[in-house]
Amino acid sequence: VALIGAVLCAAVWGHGSMIMPPPRNAVDSQLPSYANGTFPMTGTIEPYNCRCTNGTSPCNAGQSCFWFSQGCAVGCSKCDGNGSRIPNWEHCPGESLNMSHPGRLLKQYWTANQNAAEGTVADVFKYNPWRAPGMAPVSDPCGMAGGVEVEEFNAAAYNPTMYARQGDLGSVVLKPRPTGVLWHRGQNATVRWQQTADHGGGYQYRLCPAGEPLTEACFQKNPLRFSNTHHTLRFHDAAKDVEIPATVVTAGGGLGWMQYPIPPTFPTCDYVVVPPEHCGYKCPGCGPPRYAADSACPAPSCAAKYPGTPTNVGSVPSVFPDPVPGVDMHSYAIEDTVEVPESLPPGEYVVGFRWDCEQTTQIWSSCADITVV
Repeated sequence: VALIGAVLCAAVWGHGSMIMPPPRNAVDSQLPSYANGTFPMTGTIEPYNCRCTNGTSPCNAGQSCFWFSQGCAVGCSKCDGNGSRIPNWEHCPGESLNMSHPGRLLKQYWTANQNAAEGTVADVFKYNPWRAPGMAPVSDPCGMAGGVEVEEFNAAAYNPTMYARQGDLGSVVLKPRPTGVLWHRGQNATVRWQQTADHGGGYQYRLCPAGEPLTEACFQKNPLRFSNTHHTLRFHDAAKDVEIPATVVTAGGGLGWMQYPIPPTFPTCDYVVVPPEHCGYKCPGCGPPRYAADSACPAPSCAAKYPGTPTNVGSVPSVFPDPVPGVDMHSYAIEDTVEVPESLPPGEYVVGFRWDCEQTTQIWSSCADITVV
């Protein structure tokens, strides 16, 4: 019963976005309904919002945490849009990376299900983005509004505004949004992001010249090195700010990527409910006529629906302890520093943030405008 209760309280997938520099994805914050750190609910199936903290400054995130890609498995040529947490789901048979591929993440950097033997049935996340950082496709390098073209269960939604609507691609509809942020060549720059739900994995900041098409290939040519050995968690009350260890991947696949520092606790998988039964999960769109959760119903445990899988697929505390136990993730932002290359030509750039999840086939993306001097 306790596990079922935990599932019902934590079924929303990981949502997050860059907040420093301020991204194009947060343009809704210029509208009265989203201004000054206001977060109305997004979606009608399972309403959710981007409530966050940006240190002592207002967190003007708008709907930035709803720009993502889903159904993105490592090695696939494209995302299929289905983000259901079905264990061991090979979204593109014949294209998926084999377990010996050099781009595969070493087990020491896993953020969840660490007791599973790699490559076995118990290793339920083997095809998910973090298991080969940067090697899963995205729908768009600046994210897709709502993650899919039509609203789905688990907060795959986007409220239409004058700037974007569900299914829009960020690199197409989000116009340059001057921030006044200057990055100096040969120095460190401060970056910050917010998470509203966690599903492990890791992230990277990249650059693309503003005058070039904003493609994933452009961003991947210009990854930024992290210069910090600790993250700073920024709270609204600066007296609560704290440093926690930072882990950058230094061996195996995903070199230079940063491990997400908070262990994910979501314990289970999804399953497809067979008619005439319906999923018992409660949300506004989970009942008739939509029954929106039926194709991605949180199971009592993975093992209850999938033989050979673990009972709990969350992080193992003895392997990856929580650095801030009991602290609400909405109450702080994660701050890092990145090196601005001395050799970088001065000019206008777009900073790309990419978060590859481990517990889902989802990737969160944000894009922000800066000037390099």
